[in-house]
Amino acid sequence: MKKVTIFFTLFFSCIYMKGQNWIELGGLNGLAANGDIGSICDDPLGNIYAAGVFNNSNSYVYVALWDGTSWSELGGIDSLSAIWSILSICSDPLGNIYAAGSFPNSDGKKYIAKYDGNLWSELGGLSALGANEDIWSIFSDQFGSIYCAGQFNNVSGKQYVAKFDGTGFSEIAGINPLMSTNKAILTICRDSQGNIYAAGSFLNSSYNYYIAKWDGITWSELGGLNSLNPNHWPVTMCCDRYDNIYVAGLFTNSSGNCYVAKWDGNLWQELGGLNSLAANNSIQSICCDSLGNLYVGGEFTNWNGKYYVAKWNGITWSELGGTSGLNANNAIYEVFHDKSGNTYAAGSFTNSSGNKYVAKYNESVGIQSNEMKVEISILPNPTKNIVTAFIYGSQSEFSLKLISLSGELLEEKTNINSNHSSIDLSNRSSGIYIVEIQLSDKIYREKVVKE
Repeated sequence: MKKVTIFFTLFFSCIYMKGQNWIELGGLNGLAANGDIGSICDDPLGNIYAAGVFNNSNSYVYVALWDGTSWSELGGIDSLSAIWSILSICSDPLGNIYAAGSFPNSDGKKYIAKYDGNLWSELGGLSALGANEDIWSIFSDQFGSIYCAGQFNNVSGKQYVAKFDGTGFSEIAGINPLMSTNKAILTICRDSQGNIYAAGSFLNSSYNYYIAKWDGITWSELGGLNSLNPNHWPVTMCCDRYDNIYVAGLFTNSSGNCYVAKWDGNLWQELGGLNSLAANNSIQSICCDSLGNLYVGGEFTNWNGKYYVAKWNGITWSELGGTSGLNANNAIYEVFHDKSGNTYAAGSFTNSSGNKYVAKYNESVGIQSNEMKVEISILPNPTKNIVTAFIYGSQSEFSLKLISLSGELLEEKTNINSNHSSIDLSNRSSGIYIVEIQLSDKIYREKVVKE
């Protein structure tokens, strides 16, 4: 398996190899999914898992495992034997894999299936959760507790967020605090402080959609009553390392475009400003990496009519892999970023054989030339004080800039006639900064975290 690196490599060239970074994971028809792929996760060892509505030769829906060499059915043929869709998968810190969705147990109840490395079982025992409707979203915290939500309800007919603490399931905050009735909780996440967030088709007292926050004591509307006020469902949400909350879905801005809304602890805003992303259809999935870059996919398309993964680097939105680099012919329902810096996309789009597949993108490979190869390393990252840019394979002078996320130039060095140069961050506030290197007519930017 590929190990996590502490540097970034870039190959400069006068020719950009379009789409070179996007590959079909496992090669053409390695997975050969015959139905949509709606969820992807990894485990601590770097294995990749995918699930959705695709099924095996016996028509059972299953979780697929990519072990770095090949795809297989997790647990063996028919080991899970799910008869309906898998809507969400996740792993815990020990590497156990969890799956949930529309598939029922022998009692007709929806449940969370757990794979412990040997076999599948129902989390908590038969009908321990006893969900009477679909489970849309699951995740594990750093302690291994499992959280889930969806359209299932309690004895009062209210939708809720359930937690499994290793012993049994409980409703967060007791019965009925969220008060979601006859609606669905489509997405849930957790920040580093242990706060839980939920969003979906449920309404507040003003009959508006909202983001609910559980702070350990009570549920509240994130930002206050009608602070976000989306005009349609939020369907996907994530939290970055600084506890900023990002949410998107079917809701639109004043121009009628779908967008990513960001909560920074003080206010809601359209990420990047009005129409910076300008998605022409719904956003179905959001994820972020360890440096705070954001990745989104959905039913929106570029000017070529191709579906794509959009990346927010703290300054601007771009199409990951370049224009039509992924070249997806249908919707993207899941975007996932692993611990090794790879981004994955899956959904309804198909390969040349008409099969659904998992697409993988690695940003450390892609711009090449037969004439010149330049390697750039920026390390250490994260750093507490000094960060150094190293240039290998070039005799040209370069310039080095430190830029804030708001775009302010903080420091600049020009005409550097060496293979390295450093910037001292020791007197700067903790956070994310942009290091920009200009070499000849090429510019490379990378985020650096000051601890």
